[in-house]
Amino acid sequence: MSTFDDLTDAIAELVKQGMAFISETQRDGKTIYIVDSIGLTEDELILLHHKRALTRDGIRHYLVGRAA
Repeated sequence: MSTFDDLTDAIAELVKQGMAFISETQRDGKTIYIVDSIGLTEDELILLHHKRALTRDGIRHYLVGRAA
């Protein structure tokens, strides 16, 4: 599966979960997705989707590990 397809699936999962999000393009051209006021990269969205953790609790748990 391509990265584009993975990202599309991850975004679709956000919609299914009813999670509000917006996207912002950074100066370096990379897109950051703001999900419930949390900034996630495309790679992070795809990772969480593959782990079936693209939920509020899953993101919260991921953030704890990311901060460490």
